Amino acid sequence: MDKRNRLALAYLLIGISAAGRALLAVPENTQLQELSLTVLAVVGYLLICRRTVLPLVCGTVQLVLELVLCGSQSGGVWVWLMPLLRVADLWILLLTAVLMLRQAEQPARVMPAVAAVPLAVYTVAHFLPKATAVAAISFVIFSVILLWYAVLMLRAYNAARIKE
Repeated sequence: MDKRNRLALAYLLIGISAAGRALLAVPENTQLQELSLTVLAVVGYLLICRRTVLPLVCGTVQLVLELVLCGSQSGGVWVWLMPLLRVADLWILLLTAVLMLRQAEQPARVMPAVAAVPLAVYTVAHFLPKATAVAAISFVIFSVILLWYAVLMLRAYNAARIKE
């Protein structure tokens, strides 16, 4: 890869980040891993911020949410907000995916719509104590769909690499 091809590098970093998040596939006790993968994605967003700044803004908000979630593991003021912050983080991830797919000129309708369904189920089930199994299953399905996003970003990487 040409080291001057910032666009291709950005798509590669974002694709790797999405694949890493997809492979976590568990909703709890992954805050530190998600944080490191979000940092990787934010580096990718920084590389393309001349073209669009919205993914960088979303990535920064995700980073802040995940830092709060990591700090809340040991208790503290934010502990009662953890479920809400967790859900907000995932919805912002989906919004960022939509923005990146549009920017990369990849098909941006089907994957986000399909991903929104298990994420909506997770959002509701996450707040219901008796629906823990449903929340876990929907989160795993959402994670698998993130692999689709990773493939689309890697396809955009390949297109940008060949274009230059």
